[in-house]
Amino acid sequence: MVKKYHFCLLSKIIRYTSVITSVLVFFSFSNVYAHGLNVRYELPIPLSLYLASASIIVALTLLLLRYFRSFSPVNESRKITENRYLGKKRSYINKIPFLILLFLILSGLIGSQGPLDNIINVFIWVWVWVGIAYISIIFGNVWGGVSPWFNIYSLLLFHFRKNFKKYRRHSDKEAEIIGLVLLFTILWIAIIFPGREVPHNLSFFLIFYSIITLFGMVIYGRSRWNNSAEIFNLYFGMLGRLGILGRDKKNFIDNFRMPLSGVHIGKGSTYSSIFIIIAVASISFDGVLETESWDQLRAYIVSVSFFRPILKALVSLFGEITLVLNTIGFICMPLIIGFFYLLTCARAVRYGGKKINFHSMIVAFAPALIPIAAAYHVAHYFSFLLIAGQVGIQLLSDPFGWGWNIFGTSTMQINVSIINAKIGWVIILISVVLGHVSSIFISHRISFKILKNNSEALKMHLPFSILMVLYTIFSLWILAQPIVQ
Repeated sequence: MVKKYHFCLLSKIIRYTSVITSVLVFFSFSNVYAHGLNVRYELPIPLSLYLASASIIVALTLLLLRYFRSFSPVNESRKITENRYLGKKRSYINKIPFLILLFLILSGLIGSQGPLDNIINVFIWVWVWVGIAYISIIFGNVWGGVSPWFNIYSLLLFHFRKNFKKYRRHSDKEAEIIGLVLLFTILWIAIIFPGREVPHNLSFFLIFYSIITLFGMVIYGRSRWNNSAEIFNLYFGMLGRLGILGRDKKNFIDNFRMPLSGVHIGKGSTYSSIFIIIAVASISFDGVLETESWDQLRAYIVSVSFFRPILKALVSLFGEITLVLNTIGFICMPLIIGFFYLLTCARAVRYGGKKINFHSMIVAFAPALIPIAAAYHVAHYFSFLLIAGQVGIQLLSDPFGWGWNIFGTSTMQINVSIINAKIGWVIILISVVLGHVSSIFISHRISFKILKNNSEALKMHLPFSILMVLYTIFSLWILAQPIVQ
């Protein structure tokens, strides 16, 4: 029997969808460029229809949840094992990541300083930052098995760990706060810092980060540091929760799981929620930087007389107006996303009654944003991985940029047409929509676990569904903007 409440829900969704569709007309463009490609491509239908269709698909997912409540890809396990890799067996293979780290530092220090002439640039930003993220999204977190710092600790410091006990600190909160600072710093380097592609700078980054990581393992313990502050392990571990392999059991076969089922492994915290919001917001801001709207906003800020003294003081410290404005935007983006997330949680608390408070709501629903981060990572970097990854194959034969041809690949021609704009846009559309739909399924499951009643869960979940629809529109709008430089 259909209840009156269901008609109320449907009317709310229709009303919000109508408003959203009207807003879409304002943001529509007839000529767009596929993200990451320097090839012009006109969409076969107006962008507004693409955005409207995608948002309606995400919105209709809420109605389907009423009839597919029993389907749940979410694991109920509370055992914190996803980000740990504490294997005791060591072999010569485990030393390879350590040797690769030394090789990369050496290549950045003595090799060519051209961004496309030194393997360290491609290795860090293409194969690690993008490639391992893709692998983690599909198969689960693999960073624990290839982390050079984990192996350096095992090789050099593990046997002396008893001597460090008097310096040991046991505060998870301290480690988590340090992890948030490191996350923000590393993302700023990856997205904003103008010298991020200079090999010499990347070598010093690896040296400093190695020192910080090893020192953190000594002070806080290897396990606590890896699970609370080692950014690569945390970031790839966050994305790896979506993958089909876990690390709960020793038997490889037993580690297979349903996609998305690892999202709730481990107990959440305020710091883990902030981590997820920063990660999601930073990936979005990386796309915002490539839009014409951001250029116009920067020009407007510079033209306002009120901001000029402040900007002048900041430029005197940091030396470049573009760097200052981009950094301000980078700081503001997580605050904006966080504000809307908190607003959504505050709205949802009203339907939770006494079963959940505001703080618990923030912590409980933050993992539902992980599929959005993964989807945007796939959409934003797909063409970059395919094209820039070919440069890495060239540099395998000439890693220092000295004119070598060790494996005969240095003269390989880069195939820039390996992906065209049309395919690129289809991948963008599919990945973003699937990511947001997955977030809706997960957040609904969280609502049901809290309230134990499907009708009440749908009420509490409605604000999150609206947030997902709006964020879907925002993400697709960013990715569809002209970015030809």
